[in-house]
Amino acid sequence: MKNSTLLILSVILFSLVLAAPCEALDLAAFDVHSGLLWMIDEPADDETTGAPDPLLTPIGAALSFPLNERLSFDPGIYVFGLNYGFQEWDRPRPAQIEHREMYVVSLLLNPAFVFTFPWTERISWGTVLSPSLLLRIPTVAAEGEEAAHSDMLSYFMGAGRFIFPEAGLFLDIGVNEKISFRPGLRFFLPVFHLWDGDPLADQSLIYFDAALRFRLSSGGDSGS
Repeated sequence: MKNSTLLILSVILFSLVLAAPCEALDLAAFDVHSGLLWMIDEPADDETTGAPDPLLTPIGAALSFPLNERLSFDPGIYVFGLNYGFQEWDRPRPAQIEHREMYVVSLLLNPAFVFTFPWTERISWGTVLSPSLLLRIPTVAAEGEEAAHSDMLSYFMGAGRFIFPEAGLFLDIGVNEKISFRPGLRFFLPVFHLWDGDPLADQSLIYFDAALRFRLSSGGDSGS
Protein backbone atom coordinates (compact mmCIF):
# COMPACT_ATOMS: atom_id res chain seq x y z
CA MET A 1 0.00 0.00 0.00
CA LYS A 2 2.83 2.40 0.84
CA ASN A 3 4.45 1.87 -2.57
CA SER A 4 1.12 2.24 -4.39
CA THR A 5 0.51 5.55 -2.61
CA LEU A 6 4.01 6.72 -3.51
CA LEU A 7 3.38 5.86 -7.15
CA ILE A 8 0.11 7.80 -7.25
CA LEU A 9 1.68 10.80 -5.52
CA SER A 10 4.57 10.75 -8.00
CA VAL A 11 2.17 10.96 -10.95
CA ILE A 12 0.18 13.79 -9.33
CA LEU A 13 3.33 15.75 -8.44
CA PHE A 14 4.76 15.27 -11.92
CA SER A 15 1.51 16.52 -13.49
CA LEU A 16 1.45 19.61 -11.28
CA VAL A 17 5.07 20.45 -12.04
CA LEU A 18 4.35 20.26 -15.78
CA ALA A 19 1.07 22.16 -15.62
CA ALA A 20 2.55 25.32 -14.10
CA PRO A 21 4.95 26.29 -16.93
CA CYS A 22 2.67 24.98 -19.70
CA GLU A 23 -0.17 27.27 -18.68
CA ALA A 24 1.99 30.31 -19.41
CA LEU A 25 3.14 29.02 -22.83
CA ASP A 26 1.50 28.86 -26.25
CA LEU A 27 0.73 25.41 -27.63
CA ALA A 28 2.20 25.21 -31.14
CA ALA A 29 1.88 21.51 -32.07
CA PHE A 30 1.07 18.04 -30.87
CA ASP A 31 2.71 14.74 -31.75
CA VAL A 32 1.45 11.16 -32.01
CA HIS A 33 4.17 8.56 -31.39
CA SER A 34 4.70 4.88 -32.04
CA GLY A 35 7.71 2.84 -33.10
CA LEU A 36 9.85 0.03 -31.72
CA LEU A 37 11.28 -0.01 -28.20
CA TRP A 38 14.17 -2.35 -27.40
CA MET A 39 14.73 -3.11 -23.72
CA ILE A 40 18.13 -4.58 -22.88
CA ASP A 41 17.95 -7.42 -20.36
CA GLU A 42 21.43 -8.11 -18.98
CA PRO A 43 21.69 -10.78 -16.26
CA ALA A 44 23.98 -10.32 -13.29
CA ASP A 45 27.00 -12.62 -12.98
CA ASP A 46 25.10 -15.04 -10.73
CA GLU A 47 21.86 -15.06 -12.75
CA THR A 48 20.66 -17.35 -15.51
CA THR A 49 19.68 -15.95 -18.88
CA GLY A 50 16.03 -14.94 -19.05
CA ALA A 51 13.76 -14.22 -22.00
CA PRO A 52 15.13 -12.64 -25.19
CA ASP A 53 15.44 -8.85 -25.01
CA PRO A 54 11.89 -7.49 -25.33
CA LEU A 55 10.86 -5.57 -28.46
CA LEU A 56 7.83 -3.44 -27.62
CA THR A 57 5.51 -1.09 -29.50
CA PRO A 58 4.66 1.83 -27.21
CA ILE A 59 2.09 4.44 -28.07
CA GLY A 60 2.41 8.03 -26.94
CA ALA A 61 1.57 11.67 -27.39
CA ALA A 62 3.34 14.95 -26.71
CA LEU A 63 2.62 18.67 -26.80
CA SER A 64 5.05 21.30 -28.04
CA PHE A 65 5.47 24.71 -26.40
CA PRO A 66 8.13 26.89 -28.10
CA LEU A 67 10.47 28.72 -25.73
CA ASN A 68 12.44 30.49 -28.45
CA GLU A 69 13.28 30.02 -32.14
CA ARG A 70 15.29 26.82 -31.56
CA LEU A 71 14.18 25.47 -28.18
CA SER A 72 10.84 24.00 -27.13
CA PHE A 73 9.38 22.25 -24.10
CA ASP A 74 7.62 19.06 -25.21
CA PRO A 75 5.99 17.13 -22.34
CA GLY A 76 4.79 13.70 -23.37
CA ILE A 77 3.59 10.36 -22.09
CA TYR A 78 4.15 6.86 -23.52
CA VAL A 79 2.47 3.58 -22.57
CA PHE A 80 3.56 -0.01 -23.02
CA GLY A 81 3.21 -3.36 -21.24
CA LEU A 82 5.48 -6.32 -20.56
CA ASN A 83 5.41 -9.71 -18.83
CA TYR A 84 7.79 -10.07 -15.87
CA GLY A 85 9.10 -12.86 -13.72
CA PHE A 86 10.52 -12.39 -10.23
CA GLN A 87 11.08 -15.43 -8.03
CA GLU A 88 13.78 -17.07 -10.15
CA TRP A 89 16.10 -14.04 -9.92
CA ASP A 90 14.87 -12.20 -6.77
CA ARG A 91 14.28 -9.12 -8.91
CA PRO A 92 11.87 -8.39 -11.78
CA ARG A 93 13.08 -9.37 -15.24
CA PRO A 94 11.24 -9.73 -18.56
CA ALA A 95 9.69 -13.17 -18.98
CA GLN A 96 8.01 -15.11 -21.76
CA ILE A 97 4.27 -15.40 -21.29
CA GLU A 98 4.36 -19.04 -20.17
CA HIS A 99 6.77 -18.10 -17.34
CA ARG A 100 5.31 -14.75 -16.34
CA GLU A 101 4.36 -13.91 -12.78
CA MET A 102 2.99 -10.43 -13.45
CA TYR A 103 1.94 -8.23 -16.36
CA VAL A 104 3.39 -4.75 -15.83
CA VAL A 105 2.02 -1.57 -17.41
CA SER A 106 4.65 1.13 -17.88
CA LEU A 107 4.04 4.89 -18.09
CA LEU A 108 7.00 6.83 -19.45
CA LEU A 109 6.65 10.47 -18.37
CA ASN A 110 8.84 12.59 -20.59
CA PRO A 111 9.23 16.37 -19.95
CA ALA A 112 11.52 16.85 -22.95
CA PHE A 113 13.55 19.88 -23.95
CA VAL A 114 14.09 19.88 -27.70
CA PHE A 115 16.57 21.78 -29.85
CA THR A 116 15.71 22.03 -33.57
CA PHE A 117 17.95 23.18 -36.44
CA PRO A 118 17.13 23.71 -40.13
CA TRP A 119 18.78 21.46 -42.71
CA THR A 120 16.89 22.01 -45.95
CA GLU A 121 13.70 23.84 -46.82
CA ARG A 122 11.54 20.88 -45.76
CA ILE A 123 13.83 18.99 -43.38
CA SER A 124 15.08 19.92 -39.91
CA TRP A 125 17.05 17.90 -37.38
CA GLY A 126 17.21 18.14 -33.63
CA THR A 127 18.23 16.77 -30.27
CA VAL A 128 16.12 15.75 -27.28
CA LEU A 129 17.09 15.88 -23.59
CA SER A 130 14.71 14.88 -20.80
CA PRO A 131 14.74 13.93 -17.09
CA SER A 132 12.28 11.12 -17.85
CA LEU A 133 10.51 8.94 -15.29
CA LEU A 134 9.37 5.37 -15.95
CA LEU A 135 6.54 4.34 -13.66
CA ARG A 136 6.00 0.57 -13.78
CA ILE A 137 2.70 -0.69 -12.41
CA PRO A 138 2.24 -4.44 -11.75
CA THR A 139 -1.33 -5.35 -12.72
CA VAL A 140 -2.50 -8.85 -13.69
CA ALA A 141 -0.83 -11.67 -11.75
CA ALA A 142 -0.47 -15.22 -12.98
CA GLU A 143 -2.43 -17.77 -10.99
CA GLY A 144 -0.85 -18.28 -7.58
CA GLU A 145 1.60 -15.37 -8.00
CA GLU A 146 -0.35 -12.57 -6.29
CA ALA A 147 2.40 -12.09 -3.68
CA ALA A 148 4.82 -10.98 -6.40
CA HIS A 149 2.88 -7.71 -6.81
CA SER A 150 4.24 -6.07 -3.67
CA ASP A 151 7.78 -7.36 -4.26
CA MET A 152 7.86 -6.04 -7.83
CA LEU A 153 6.44 -2.65 -6.91
CA SER A 154 8.97 -2.31 -4.09
CA TYR A 155 11.78 -3.00 -6.54
CA PHE A 156 10.49 -0.60 -9.22
CA MET A 157 9.95 2.25 -6.74
CA GLY A 158 13.04 1.63 -4.62
CA ALA A 159 16.53 3.10 -5.11
CA GLY A 160 15.28 5.55 -7.74
CA ARG A 161 14.62 2.76 -10.26
CA PHE A 162 12.12 5.00 -12.06
CA ILE A 163 14.74 7.57 -13.16
CA PHE A 164 15.49 7.18 -16.89
CA PRO A 165 17.01 10.38 -18.36
CA GLU A 166 16.74 10.59 -22.13
CA ALA A 167 19.01 11.74 -24.95
CA GLY A 168 18.04 11.45 -28.60
CA LEU A 169 18.17 12.66 -32.19
CA PHE A 170 15.38 13.12 -34.73
CA LEU A 171 14.51 14.42 -38.19
CA ASP A 172 11.50 16.56 -39.03
CA ILE A 173 10.42 15.91 -42.63
CA GLY A 174 7.69 18.24 -43.82
CA VAL A 175 4.71 16.62 -45.51
CA ASN A 176 2.84 19.90 -45.85
CA GLU A 177 2.53 23.13 -43.87
CA LYS A 178 0.69 21.47 -40.99
CA ILE A 179 2.01 17.90 -40.86
CA SER A 180 5.50 16.42 -40.67
CA PHE A 181 6.98 12.96 -40.18
CA ARG A 182 9.52 12.72 -37.37
CA PRO A 183 11.68 9.58 -37.20
CA GLY A 184 14.09 9.47 -34.29
CA LEU A 185 16.52 7.43 -32.24
CA ARG A 186 16.18 7.92 -28.49
CA PHE A 187 17.99 6.45 -25.51
CA PHE A 188 16.57 6.15 -21.97
CA LEU A 189 19.33 5.39 -19.48
CA PRO A 190 18.86 3.50 -16.15
CA VAL A 191 21.22 5.73 -14.18
CA PHE A 192 20.12 4.09 -10.90
CA HIS A 193 22.46 1.20 -11.73
CA LEU A 194 25.29 3.54 -10.74
CA TRP A 195 24.27 2.90 -7.11
CA ASP A 196 22.01 -0.19 -6.97
CA GLY A 197 24.65 -2.73 -8.04
CA ASP A 198 22.81 -4.29 -11.00
CA PRO A 199 24.47 -4.50 -14.46
CA LEU A 200 24.86 -1.01 -15.95
CA ALA A 201 23.22 -1.79 -19.30
CA ASP A 202 20.29 -3.73 -17.81
CA GLN A 203 16.87 -2.13 -18.50
CA SER A 204 18.32 0.39 -20.96
CA LEU A 205 15.70 1.49 -23.48
CA ILE A 206 16.48 2.18 -27.13
CA TYR A 207 13.50 3.69 -28.92
CA PHE A 208 13.22 3.76 -32.71
CA ASP A 209 10.59 6.49 -32.78
CA ALA A 210 8.11 7.20 -35.57
CA ALA A 211 5.98 10.27 -34.93
CA LEU A 212 3.59 12.52 -36.76
CA ARG A 213 3.55 16.20 -35.84
CA PHE A 214 0.41 18.28 -36.31
CA ARG A 215 1.11 22.00 -36.21
CA LEU A 216 -1.45 24.34 -34.75
CA SER A 217 0.43 27.52 -35.74
CA SER A 218 3.41 28.65 -37.77
CA GLY A 219 5.45 28.56 -34.54
CA GLY A 220 5.27 24.77 -34.31
CA ASP A 221 8.49 24.02 -36.15
CA SER A 222 10.53 23.37 -33.05
CA GLY A 223 10.10 20.57 -30.57
CA SER A 224 9.54 16.86 -30.66
